[in-house]
Amino acid sequence: MKGVFYFIIIFFLVSFCFSSIFITVLDIASNRYLREIKNIKSFNNPEKYMIVDSLLIKQTYDRNEGTGDVFRFDLEGVLLSDNSNLNLAVSFSEYVNFNLKRQPLYKSKLTGDYFLKDAPKQYYEGKNRGFYVGIILKIAFYFIIPFLLYHLIKYINTRKKYRL
Repeated sequence: MKGVFYFIIIFFLVSFCFSSIFITVLDIASNRYLREIKNIKSFNNPEKYMIVDSLLIKQTYDRNEGTGDVFRFDLEGVLLSDNSNLNLAVSFSEYVNFNLKRQPLYKSKLTGDYFLKDAPKQYYEGKNRGFYVGIILKIAFYFIIPFLLYHLIKYINTRKKYRL
């Protein structure tokens, strides 16, 4: 039983390390490194950092429970501000008011990301949790890299020392 517990802990730590490295490198490469912090700032002060827009819904995609994708409900439509197409991940269909012809949206002035306007509190809490997880992964990156470098250097020195 002890071995299974250690295996599970090691598995989660390795997954966390790979996720942290992958997310951080991907966001640096795509120039979105501070996106989470800017979106939290936008959520905290929507009057200053958000623009109100509308989405004319053309199609909806419900989650597919056969694939295990349980947090998936997407809207596809046309923005009324510039007639561009937008796919918006909403998570649950309950967050969308289908009685409206045009779905009101917020657009962050800082990042350009779109969010539902007038959604339930759970929607915004879920988005904030996602932002904080992204921030935690990026902070952990700066602890993981020195740890890995230290062990790599230690391994190389050991290999050089005992080479025949």
